[in-house]
Amino acid sequence: MSRLAFTEAITENRAAFAENEFQHQIKVLRRQQGDLIKFLDGRGVQYEGRIVSIDKRKKWFQAEITKIRPAAPPAPLHLLVALPKGGKLDSIIQKAVELGVTGITPLLTERTEVRLKAVNKICARMEHWHKIAVAAIKQSDNPYLPIISEPREITRLQLEPAAENSRRIVFHPAAANISLNELNIDKNAIVTLALGPEGGFTESEIEQFKSLRFLPVGLGKRILRLETAVVSALTLIQYLRNSF
Repeated sequence: MSRLAFTEAITENRAAFAENEFQHQIKVLRRQQGDLIKFLDGRGVQYEGRIVSIDKRKKWFQAEITKIRPAAPPAPLHLLVALPKGGKLDSIIQKAVELGVTGITPLLTERTEVRLKAVNKICARMEHWHKIAVAAIKQSDNPYLPIISEPREITRLQLEPAAENSRRIVFHPAAANISLNELNIDKNAIVTLALGPEGGFTESEIEQFKSLRFLPVGLGKRILRLETAVVSALTLIQYLRNSF
């Protein structure tokens, strides 16, 4: 279990921690007033601070910041992943955050079995995914919390204009395998990866990705589950970037 905390509220030289962190730090780890803690803000800064107040009734506490250590921003790495059924996206988000993604967009594809139509259901899932991502940055000591977008169709993707160092890759079982050198990815490349559902993207969806300047690439001879494919693809990209 990570001993790091996470805060979304820093005012001047103090950080406030809400109920989730209260349960972890005060109830589980038995922190007391005066104790030093380390925490993240998800925006690239790692902190050390001293607990100065605890409110057990309201279930929150505050820490006075004593040390600040900013981290260099990572090169953008955006994951587009078909929305799987069940709780599989929880595991995908966890692993993706640990492997350094900066953005995650769940995709509603032709073969996606999950449909989130109600606004309150979407909001509940977004809040849940946010908590999964926060737990993952604490676990991995990753100072950057990725942006998780609402699920959307491929036709509604909001992509930044392709720059010279942009690399857009859609992994597709029917695509030819390409050598690592052909991907031409360096540590500064802006990378967007797309991975489809268990049945893969349809041919019409692959054509849509091509129109958005995605390069179809195979991940080898084996048919991988979505969770395995995500880890394999992200590990490959970070290896090419020399980011490990």
